[in-house]
Amino acid sequence: MNNTRFLKAGLVVMVLLNIITIAFLWIGKPSHGEGPRGPHGPHDDGPFQFLCDRLHLDSKQVADYEKLRDEHHNAIEKYQDHSHELRNRFFALLQSANADSAMVKQYADSIAMDQQQIELITFYHFKKLRAICTPEQQKTFDEVIGDALKMMSGPQHGPPPPPR
Repeated sequence: MNNTRFLKAGLVVMVLLNIITIAFLWIGKPSHGEGPRGPHGPHDDGPFQFLCDRLHLDSKQVADYEKLRDEHHNAIEKYQDHSHELRNRFFALLQSANADSAMVKQYADSIAMDQQQIELITFYHFKKLRAICTPEQQKTFDEVIGDALKMMSGPQHGPPPPPR
């Protein structure tokens, strides 16, 4: 009988722990469209705010940087949209048993060209940002730009777990 009471008490404790764990997971889960840095609108303010803070930009520099950010976004948007469309067509070729290898290569090359344009636009965007910085801010910029680029590229996934 003592054994039965012990098992019942253990069962109650386990059920309570499961309920508490589920509650923490459910309450702590970000709402749709939000990540660890908050909502993502047309611009992800994570890298923008990060650079403003780390570079200690003054109000004029922030206004100039906002303009640069908007120009950058508008410039790459058409390439991103085109690349998305090309990717859809590219992977639609998987449905064909005899996909034309020349067409596959052409789509892959076109996607690569769009990505190249995005990279060039982004490079010159940050070159312009660096140019509005003071020499001291430029030193800091050189130290933190890698972190900002990682933030822009989204969550980083580590290496796969080791085999068991």
